[in-house]
Amino acid sequence: MISKGKGENVLDKKIADAREAAGFSITEAAQKLGFKNYQTLSAIEKGTRKINAHELIMMARLYGRSLDYFLESDVASDPLPLWRKTKKTDTNKVQRQFLSFLENYSNLERLLGLKRRWKDVQKNYDRDDFSVNGFEQAEKLGTEIHSFLDLGSRPSLNLLNVLENKLRFKILHLPLGDGVSGASVVDNALGVGILINANDALWRRNFDLAHELFHIITWNVFSPEEIGNGTTKTRPEQYADIFASSLLLPEVHLLDALKETATDNEIRIIDIIELAKEFGVSTEAVLWRLVNLKIIKKTLASKVLETPNFHDLDRDMRQKLYEKDGPSRFPSRFISLACRCLMEGKISRGAFAEYLEIDRAEIDYYLESAGFGEESYAKIAAA
Repeated sequence: MISKGKGENVLDKKIADAREAAGFSITEAAQKLGFKNYQTLSAIEKGTRKINAHELIMMARLYGRSLDYFLESDVASDPLPLWRKTKKTDTNKVQRQFLSFLENYSNLERLLGLKRRWKDVQKNYDRDDFSVNGFEQAEKLGTEIHSFLDLGSRPSLNLLNVLENKLRFKILHLPLGDGVSGASVVDNALGVGILINANDALWRRNFDLAHELFHIITWNVFSPEEIGNGTTKTRPEQYADIFASSLLLPEVHLLDALKETATDNEIRIIDIIELAKEFGVSTEAVLWRLVNLKIIKKTLASKVLETPNFHDLDRDMRQKLYEKDGPSRFPSRFISLACRCLMEGKISRGAFAEYLEIDRAEIDYYLESAGFGEESYAKIAAA
């Protein structure tokens, strides 16, 4: 049994707090932990029943916490991500998954002594920069970041890779519920994290990634109250959309592509769809970008979006893109760091299996398939 020692209610409270933060009712948690009834877990949380080591380990896994969280007296509180969703949804469970991923990822970087680079993208902007003409500033910022990251003529093809490997953002794809696009967080201990809905179409994920990038860049500019809970289009959320449009549809490259696509200086519905496919964004994003660039009028864009067969045509032309495989759950960089740490003896096989959510029996096969067999670590003899 684990005794509480000094501060007799500390462990009890942490157990209860961890369950609530993970979004489990006491009945649901008790069932998943294998207790015969919820009263057993209730007694543990109240401190009237001692907890054994096996039970604590099971709780740590279920609640997405390390054992240090329960056993150490000084543990930092969880950072609060910004959520993007279309309706009020309980995100506690997925938030804990997200933060647990960031904690594991951060630990791998620390063990390998890797530096973080995410602050390189945070420019010296403040609230006043957006007070006069915030939409113009957001568009300008998108252009600046496109150049700074060297994203090329088709940014959506490069954005994910650049953020993960150049800036070392920690990006997780999870199948989220309807109406939930994702989240972002900046924390000095964990770095930058972005969560994207793996169920969304590729072009939607591209736009959401760029949208969250705006929040990362302006993390210290707007307050959480100004940004809102993700369910309404607040001014900062509108700025984020303008930024994403500017970043993913750079003016020069978009207009060049339009000249190649349109004939006789007339833009057809099919041209809009082709541009959307080419730039990896939605047709709506292309239309509103052309409106902002004063290429077409707002009334025309609205008319196109209201055309009965427009969305059917769009879906039919993108059908093969819908059928492509979805994104990998974990970033390739995260997988590589975990493999390196295991091969170099910095983490145990058990920790490796938990980080990558696989069975221990699969570890050797997993390493081989990732290119981390023993021969990969053979030393090269000096000439």
